[in-house]
Amino acid sequence: MRASPGSRSRRPTPPLRSTTILRCARRRRWWRSAGPVLAGLLLCALLLVIARPALATSSALQGQWRSADTTEPPPPPAADAAGWQTFDPAVFTRFANPDEQAWLVLRPAGGSWPQPPWVLSVINVGLQTVILHAPDGEPVASARLGWREGSAWPAHGRLAFVLTSALPADAPLLLRVDSRGAIAAPMRFAAQPAGDFVHSDGIWLALASACLAIMLAMAVVALLFALLLRDPTFLYYAIFITGYAFVLALQSGYVYAPLGWSALAQEPRLWGRCTVALSIVAAALFFMHFVDLERYSLRARRLLLGYVAIVGVLALAGFVPGGSELGRLLINPLLILGAVLFLGVAALAAWRGSFYARLFMLGWTPLLLATVLGSAQLYGVTRGWIWSDEAAFVCGAVEALVFSLALAYRTLGLRLAYEQARLQADVDPLTGLFNRRGWSLRAAHLEAAAHDGAPLSLLFIDIDLFKQLNDRVGHHAGDIVLRRLADAIRHELRRDDVCGRYGGEEFVVALPATAAAQAVQIAERIRNTLLTRYEPGEARATISVGVAALLRDETMPMLLRRADRAMYAAKRSGRDRVVLASANEDGADAP
Repeated sequence: MRASPGSRSRRPTPPLRSTTILRCARRRRWWRSAGPVLAGLLLCALLLVIARPALATSSALQGQWRSADTTEPPPPPAADAAGWQTFDPAVFTRFANPDEQAWLVLRPAGGSWPQPPWVLSVINVGLQTVILHAPDGEPVASARLGWREGSAWPAHGRLAFVLTSALPADAPLLLRVDSRGAIAAPMRFAAQPAGDFVHSDGIWLALASACLAIMLAMAVVALLFALLLRDPTFLYYAIFITGYAFVLALQSGYVYAPLGWSALAQEPRLWGRCTVALSIVAAALFFMHFVDLERYSLRARRLLLGYVAIVGVLALAGFVPGGSELGRLLINPLLILGAVLFLGVAALAAWRGSFYARLFMLGWTPLLLATVLGSAQLYGVTRGWIWSDEAAFVCGAVEALVFSLALAYRTLGLRLAYEQARLQADVDPLTGLFNRRGWSLRAAHLEAAAHDGAPLSLLFIDIDLFKQLNDRVGHHAGDIVLRRLADAIRHELRRDDVCGRYGGEEFVVALPATAAAQAVQIAERIRNTLLTRYEPGEARATISVGVAALLRDETMPMLLRRADRAMYAAKRSGRDRVVLASANEDGADAP
């Protein structure tokens, strides 16, 4: 039963707002304040795990190298031999130019090699082939990502040569690096006991797998949102993060081990070139839509489109004779240029007020820095930064998580805009009550509940002599009367009651869980409250109200008809009164 009048709250009902809108607005405010903080903490936490694979124990090494004019192994050089350059095997060093080979000699810095079995790891080898030669010059093992033979061990993110026999303390290891047909990537070396190698290799595999899983999971989520919301921003993001994850997996050899996609080893450069180009194009499109660059900087948008066009042409050039060499020379400078361009444009949009640009910088900056530092190692910069592979994986995962938070914020914004538009389509702008469409949609739900046994009553309200009032004092005064009546209705109703402007000067109120007698009392209170709402000097009007209670097997249109007839009966009886409809549609009873 409805609460008695004395127990009803008489405070005015707040303006009509969707609870979904309020909920979305609260969540967006929370994300706006706490989201960047959480993302920063997440970045710090995940960066702590980068060092673990790089901190595995290894024996110190000394190295010398020179260009290879022939595949005939040279005699082991003296420490100060002419034509040989010394290098530190623990840091990244580029040995050969593209389409060239180089000889390397490694010696233990401590005077003795590890006890067998031990493993020589070659890290960040790219698409180059490394051949291990025996002391007599014969090749005993060779490997590249996706392929190995001889004593090369399976490894993840690196090449591994196992040595099972003890080596004399002064015996050098001779290696040949073949960069023909590949980018001469800088590499480093580590000599570890077999147990330590297995441990560090397992850590690297777990880290890479977790980061790739995060990136792909976020890509799937973004793709689902793209389908549900029909927003291309999510699609561009899904393409970009999937492409970036694939490039990482290809460059590190993850696609070969543990995934076993050996078919990719036939044309790794083709796959890599196409995926990098696709990823850059998708990243630029995502950035332009996500930041709304057309609004904040149209000129910067054109600049990004020009950059995307250059990347696309460079990718296509790889399919024509001579184009592959051009792409190999320009890809890393373009990546460095793109990083600077993206961050610069994002900073400009953020300065001009784009909140999404600030989110973009938060998630993108670590990833771009890792990309730039990794590319700069080709030119001898940041040689001592040995965590480049791990950083690329971790920063990719962090970027995926940060942008997932940002896309969640965007989703809340889209939903908020949708709910606001839907609410505006259902609300009368003058009174703030539901319009006829909005009221009918919500009253239908009340009708279904009423047929389950709960009572339902309806008030049909009409302003007396409203046309004459408009003609006499003007439509502005009529608008004031409409708003005063809406305020009076809101003042007397509960939150679950549904009221609306049905058309012109007609209002309808659905009262769930309310019997006819109580509905009459509510109608009388609305009629009396209206008279107290007018300000001094305002035109005044009274109302006639028809009241009807839902009968068994009666529909909402039938109930509306009976309440409407009761309202006209009130007008015929002298206006400014309430009339209760009888069960017989042809008659109405005064209260």
